[in-house]
Formats: sequence, C-alpha cells, structure tokens
Amino acid sequence: MNQIENIDCFKKNDEKLSTAGQPTEIELRLIADKGFEVVINIRPESEMVDVFDEKKIVENLGLMYFQLPVTLDTLSSEILSKFFELMVRHKENKIFLHCRKNIRVSIILSLYQIIKLGWEKDEALNELKEMVEVTPMLEKFINEQIFYFMSN
Repeated sequence: MNQIENIDCFKKNDEKLSTAGQPTEIELRLIADKGFEVVINIRPESEMVDVFDEKKIVENLGLMYFQLPVTLDTLSSEILSKFFELMVRHKENKIFLHCRKNIRVSIILSLYQIIKLGWEKDEALNELKEMVEVTPMLEKFINEQIFYFMSN
C-alpha cells in the first residue's frame, strides 16, 4: 500500500509542513487523505510538460493549489518574497511543498526558517544539508538573502 513517506524525497518537516519531490496522481490523493490543505508547487511550467494536470487534480481533491515557478537560475529576493507571503498567509494550514527532487524547496524553506521563523542559521543549514550539498556558492547566496531581508 502506498504511504505518503514513499513520495520521492519526502520529508516531514513538522506537523503542518512536509516537502518532497514530484508526487504522482495517486500520491496527491494520499496528500489529501493525510489532511494537507495547501499544495505549493515551485516547478516552472517548462518542467511540467510531461506531468499530469496537477492543479486540476489538487483542486478537485478540495485542496488549495499554488504554483510559484523557481529554478536555481531564477531564484531571487523577489521570488523569495512571494514564497514567504504564501507561507505566512497559509501558516495555519497544513502545507505540502514540492519541486522535482526536494532540492529547490529545501533551499527556499531554509531561508524561510531563518528569515521568517527566526531559526539560527546553523540549525537551518544542518537541516538543509540532509537534502542538499551546501556548496560555498549556495552558502554565499543564502548569506546574501539573509542580509537583504534582515536589512529591509
């Protein structure tokens, strides 16, 4: 029997938030059955060409669906601001957040944890390292974003 934990690169971050790679149609039903209320997909349309109509399926299951296209090349303060707004607006909801392999999601979630939730940077980076190799270039980007948001 399918379990939500079997979704590609699944991670239960806390009681109200889980992240993963791309779920299948059947796994979207599991997500709904587990009480998730919001699905946030950060894959751009160009990556969704061979994927089913996720928005239609999610909304037919009675969940809210948001797509915020992010690639590592387009990740910016502006996109992070939109992501933070979505997360804050739905902080009382149970959220399922995904990309293709839980890499981009893990990166932007770590920034949310530091900037909006007040986590210590080391704590968020340790959690990030469970999913992603934190290269010097990635750490530089994270530091720049922390500085930008904490200065504004």
